[in-house]
Amino acid sequence: MKLYDISLRRTGLSVSDRLVAARRLDALGVAFVDGGRPVRSFYHRAAIELRLRVATLIASGGAEELTALLAAETPAVAVVVQGHGLSMVREAVRQLVRAERRVIVEARDFFDGWLIDPEHALEVVLTAAEAGAETVSLHDTAGKLWPDQIGEIVASVAETGVPLGFGCHDEGGAAAKQLFAADAGASLVQGSYAVVRGGLDRAVSPSVHSAETGIAPVPCPRLEQTVSAQKAIGGVR
Repeated sequence: MKLYDISLRRTGLSVSDRLVAARRLDALGVAFVDGGRPVRSFYHRAAIELRLRVATLIASGGAEELTALLAAETPAVAVVVQGHGLSMVREAVRQLVRAERRVIVEARDFFDGWLIDPEHALEVVLTAAEAGAETVSLHDTAGKLWPDQIGEIVASVAETGVPLGFGCHDEGGAAAKQLFAADAGASLVQGSYAVVRGGLDRAVSPSVHSAETGIAPVPCPRLEQTVSAQKAIGGVR
């Protein structure tokens, strides 16, 4: 189980605050720190000043931002797929892989798409994987489904053998959904694990009691430490 932090995607943080937060997330042990859109000022300073020991820095954006994503020069890139044609996604992933970038494809609105047309939703996952993406993160953007429904769908997609991740915008039910997705086969859990004053006012913790979900907690020490980690990380001033 790996943690993928998206705290720095939110606006309102200075470049200096982003760098401090990235270092603290690295100390926490997250696998990926997403710096957000490929804004040159942040990634230029990160290349010079940021030395992460555990985490990998990611620039994220749409397939149409390919040039800027490459210019960010991060070792890994997240391609956010939302309404793009399969050919555009395929080509973006291939170009990034040829440029020796690790690629994660974030499939926004995946679960809504699955309810409408499961075959097309699977095609998105398979296209991304065949083009060279190392993980396809299934995103519950609208937050309409219950945690057990999320688990059932993730389990179905996991049968393809494609490495999967999971993320959602449903802060009220994020914890349970993350646990059900992880139990169903998602090896990468996306969330906000830092509390940064001035831009981030809270953390979305995926750690919940089994009584709330009906399943045992995911056996991941980092996942279980997120509540205490909020205190350890503190706030970036």
